[in-house]
Amino acid sequence: MDLTPLKIEDWGLLDYDQAFARQEQMVQKHLIGEGVDTLVLVEHPATVTLGRRGSAADLHFPEQIYAQRGVTLKHINRGGLATAHEPGQLVAYPVVALKKKDVRWFAERFLHVVVQLLAEYSVTGMLKEGEPGVWVDGRKICSFGIALKKWVSSHGVAVNINNSLETFGMIVPCGQPREIVTSLAKERGQQFDMETVKRKFVEHFCNTFSYAQIRTGLGYSA
Repeated sequence: MDLTPLKIEDWGLLDYDQAFARQEQMVQKHLIGEGVDTLVLVEHPATVTLGRRGSAADLHFPEQIYAQRGVTLKHINRGGLATAHEPGQLVAYPVVALKKKDVRWFAERFLHVVVQLLAEYSVTGMLKEGEPGVWVDGRKICSFGIALKKWVSSHGVAVNINNSLETFGMIVPCGQPREIVTSLAKERGQQFDMETVKRKFVEHFCNTFSYAQIRTGLGYSA
C-alpha cells in the first residue's frame, strides 16, 4: 500500500490563539490546493475552550474570573462543549484531507490511536458509545473535538499526560458534572518523558491512517 506523506510539526508550548490562527492558515492552504497533510503536536498554557454547543452552564465561574486566575477562555469552532488545556498535556491537531469522507470513521480511528498510546504504558483506554473521548476505568483521560471544512480537519485530541488537572476544576468537562478527569501520570504514579510520548503517538497515528512521516526541525530531527 502506498503511504501518504504526513508532515509532523511540534510547536512546543504555544498560546492557544496563535495555534488556532496557524491551523486556520493551514486549512485555507488545503482548500486552495496548496496544503500538505500535517500533524501538529503542541502544549498550551492554562486555557478553557468552549465548543459550538458550549455555554456559561459549562463554566463554574463568571467569564471574567478566568482571566483573573491566569486562564484564557476561548469560544471556538470545534464540536463539543467545554474542555481544558494545560502544560504537560499532549495536544494533537491533524490538519489533513480526510482519506475517507466519513466523520465517524475518522473519529473512531483517531481515538483508537490514543488507546494504542496508552497501552504502551500499560493503561487500558476505553471508548464510550456516543461520547467523544477516552476513559480509564470511568475516568476521562482524553478530550476530542474536531472541525471539518470541505473534509479538511482541524482541532483534534488533548491527552492528559503530566498536566496538573487544576484547570479542569473550573469547568463542567464535556457537559458531565460528575466526570472525573485523570492523567497518565496520575494513573501510573510517575511523570513521563513527553518527547517519547510524542514519538509513540506519531507512530501510531501514521500506522493507523497509512501515512509516512515527513519530519521537520520543529521538535523532530530531519
